[in-house]
Amino acid sequence: MTEQTNVLEQIKHLFSYPFIKEKFQEGKLKIYGWHYIIETAEVFCYNKDKGFFELIN
Repeated sequence: MTEQTNVLEQIKHLFSYPFIKEKFQEGKLKIYGWHYIIETAEVFCYNKDKGFFELIN
C-alpha cells in the first residue's frame, strides 16, 4: 500500500535528524509506524523484525 510505504519513508526521514537518531539509539525515544484505515477503523503497526504491518488488536 502506498500509505504504508509513506509511513516507512517518514520514519527514515526522522532518522535524518541527528538529535532524534541519538535519542533513539540511547533508548530514550521510541518511534512507531502506524497505519489507520478510516473505513474499517483498523490500526496497523509496523513490525521491524518481521518487515510488515500487523493489525493491532
